[in-house]
Amino acid sequence: MESLRVRLYILLLFALPVPAGAVPVTFLVSVPPGTRPGATVWISGNDPALGSWNGSGLQLAPDGKGGYRGSAEFSPGAALEFKVTRGSWDTVEKDARGGEVPNRRWKAQGADTVRVRVEAWRDATEKARPHTLTGKFERRDGFPSAFVKPRDILVWLPPGYDRDTTRRYPVVYFHDGNNVFDVATSFLGVEWGADETATRLIETGRIRPFIAVGVYNTPDRVEEYTPAVTVRRGAVAGGRAAEYGRFLVEELKPWVDRRFRTLEGPGDTGMIGSSLGGLVSVYLGLEHPEVYGLIGALSPSVWWADRDILARVRGHAPRLRLWIDTGGHESGNSAERENVVAEAGQLRDSLVACGYAPGKNLHFEVFPGAEHNETAWAARLDRILEFLLPPK
Repeated sequence: MESLRVRLYILLLFALPVPAGAVPVTFLVSVPPGTRPGATVWISGNDPALGSWNGSGLQLAPDGKGGYRGSAEFSPGAALEFKVTRGSWDTVEKDARGGEVPNRRWKAQGADTVRVRVEAWRDATEKARPHTLTGKFERRDGFPSAFVKPRDILVWLPPGYDRDTTRRYPVVYFHDGNNVFDVATSFLGVEWGADETATRLIETGRIRPFIAVGVYNTPDRVEEYTPAVTVRRGAVAGGRAAEYGRFLVEELKPWVDRRFRTLEGPGDTGMIGSSLGGLVSVYLGLEHPEVYGLIGALSPSVWWADRDILARVRGHAPRLRLWIDTGGHESGNSAERENVVAEAGQLRDSLVACGYAPGKNLHFEVFPGAEHNETAWAARLDRILEFLLPPK
């Protein structure tokens, strides 16, 4: 399998050359005094060449003058957003007071140089963030897999789980699980508040009580959350969602079903994710409708691999209950934002063509003004849970 994938990569590299007109951008970064000599410095941002927000992305090299430099090529007019890190979000740049630095922005209009001054690093200025877990949790560190890298798993149990020892519960799996429950582990200190939201909805009778499983991501997030291999500016990326799916279906779900009192059928098993996590949620729902029947895709990255997911939808019988949404202010300029909304609409249209019925087993919504971030996704989680888990 791996050798076949390597051969496919090589073929794609030769078949899809760097787009004509790609523009080089050089990043020059000065770092704060006290930065460890020989530290590794990265640019992490919204473009695959910048790691698609994976915490690393473009590695910079020392410039011999105490700073760092590195270059990458981008499509003309690309609206870049990025931050500087030392390899993870635990070491992201901060302002001189230790506050958050807004995403840096640059439009790649031609060969250019971007100069950045880092005032401080998070790990040098910020105390450990407090945990914000609400309710009963069980944690499994370094869950092993034969298919993907080990990762941490955090399981939230609903109110009353310990009181009624005969009741069984639906289960919802969340991708990017480190962002779902806890500020201490979340991306840039913003979490979804899924435990608090679920508790409120359950206690007011607005949804069925359920078990939530936070599946942490790894440095292979882009690889694992994308079903198709793609090549952009000569760099091969993605295509390991099938292996990630085998981990979930063959290893994690059986463990959860053995360890906790679960309802195991597809009508009681859900999956929720955002961005690439939304993309992989749709993909795995289509591939495994006998396992996952409830799918929540927030701001799914429909654009990946020339909208490959649209072709995968065709011909699938409507066996899922699907929530698809997007924000009206996801990223980039107005034209790019409109394109994001249009692509999400194309995904909806493809599902309707397969027999999905809006208002019944399909919900599609555009949230005007909503951005592409954890705050926006947390704000609409209650409505997603109400759609996927209505009270019986």
